[in-house]
Amino acid sequence: MTYTLQKQLKYAMAFYSTHVIPRLQKNKSIGISAAVIMSLIYLFRERVMKPPKQLRHIPHINFFSVFRSLFTGESFWERAYRVVIPLIDSPKSNGLFLETGRYGWELYVCNPEDAKRVFLKQDLFPKYPVTDGVENTLLTKFITGENMIMAEGARWKSQRKVANPAFRRSMPVKLFGQLTQEMFVAMESMDEIINVTDLMQRWTLDAIGKAGFGFEFNAISDLNSEWVKTYEKVGTSIDEPLFFIFPKLDREYLWLFPKRVKAHKEADKLLNMIDNVIENKRELLLRGETSNDALEENEKDLLTLMLESENRGEGAMSNLELKGNICAFFLAGHDTTSSSLSFAIHYLAQNQEIQQRAREEAIAILGDEPVDVFPTVEETKQMNYIHQIMKETMRINGPIPTVVPRVATEDTELSGTFVPKGTLVNVSIFNIHHSEKYWKNSHEFNPDRFAPGGEADTNAQDGISWLPFGYGGRQCIGMNFSLNEQRVLLSMLLRKYSWTTPQNSIHKDRVVSTGMAVIVTYELDIKFKKRY
Repeated sequence: MTYTLQKQLKYAMAFYSTHVIPRLQKNKSIGISAAVIMSLIYLFRERVMKPPKQLRHIPHINFFSVFRSLFTGESFWERAYRVVIPLIDSPKSNGLFLETGRYGWELYVCNPEDAKRVFLKQDLFPKYPVTDGVENTLLTKFITGENMIMAEGARWKSQRKVANPAFRRSMPVKLFGQLTQEMFVAMESMDEIINVTDLMQRWTLDAIGKAGFGFEFNAISDLNSEWVKTYEKVGTSIDEPLFFIFPKLDREYLWLFPKRVKAHKEADKLLNMIDNVIENKRELLLRGETSNDALEENEKDLLTLMLESENRGEGAMSNLELKGNICAFFLAGHDTTSSSLSFAIHYLAQNQEIQQRAREEAIAILGDEPVDVFPTVEETKQMNYIHQIMKETMRINGPIPTVVPRVATEDTELSGTFVPKGTLVNVSIFNIHHSEKYWKNSHEFNPDRFAPGGEADTNAQDGISWLPFGYGGRQCIGMNFSLNEQRVLLSMLLRKYSWTTPQNSIHKDRVVSTGMAVIVTYELDIKFKKRY
């Protein structure tokens, strides 16, 4: 497809040069128009279809391949195995390639050694200011630059100083257990086959609402919850491919898309709610009413803990920064955990022996009495095999396929390849996780990779071949928070139910996924059977 269009453009330019332009020179206005058209064709060919000249020594995936995937709805998995994996797994590849995207041509890093360097060298590879020039799009409205994901330098350090103590203190496993029990009650009224994608989104929305900032979404108990519908509309709209790739449509030409205008209004509504929550928390704290003597320190919500840290002189955040970080918790803490749990439930449905082995571990730790048991923090630390399942799930189908791009601040090298100053650099998590150079039979689900002395330990000697939470100083601050959410829900679910994939499911042969920024299961249907 690319070759054909390039050939047509070549013939068009030759035709204009030899036949059209000489005649147009007699008419000045028409000649100027022709020159403009030719310039546009040249710019499109040289600056969009091809990488910048200073990067053309690096292998690249052609421009139209990206848009073929975009407009045919090809999943991230399908595209990776059709286009990228064969490229990076070839003997000649050093794990680097170029591809065009939302921010222009990016250098993708698909080997652990370079990935480690990009993550650790924050001065050489700071985060690219992805919100610059695209302010007031739905994505940048929701994920402002006033949060730990986007902030750089002193701003990032000051916010992290406030958040670190809160995340160390907060590990509300009891809350996660209570929410799981609420989910069990809701499942009682559902059919035997349940949409797990929706169920996990609701469970994690309640978890981030209560544990993040003390807000009741009632997502599990109320299927018609107004806030659930609002958040779902915003979350779905953020990840729409057309507006993700072409952010200007979300701003300059928003009036052309009435449905998109409604999505912006829903986002404004959600952001106003968060503003009110923050303001109310501050007022309660001033009156000394935020402390709850009956609530354990680790069960307090993150917003309360951050405000208490502020009062202890451990740093401070403005309301705008607090709102930005709550929004970041939503996308980085809700959608990703929901996705990981859904994928884990799918793989356990597909692998009954693994499911039973995990159940035996949960029973050994929590007992086999026919009652719901809430794991303690100490008990979650004993769930070694369940943890292996979680790690393998996030390797084979991690929710975040790439990271926020970095930008090289000076000329440098990666794997002996010259990388000029100003190059956008992105660590391709999915492709590292699926390269046969680092993971044997990478397409197969095998939790034993993460057993002591297993494949993961061997890989760790050379770099970082498992990195769903990033790496280094900018590693996801909520990693342990998410891992404990998953341990609690999976262990309790394994004791309460056994489950399988329905025979007529679209996921019977391989899980069907969707999404760009966050990869999620598409309406995952699972058949559950109660054990007690």
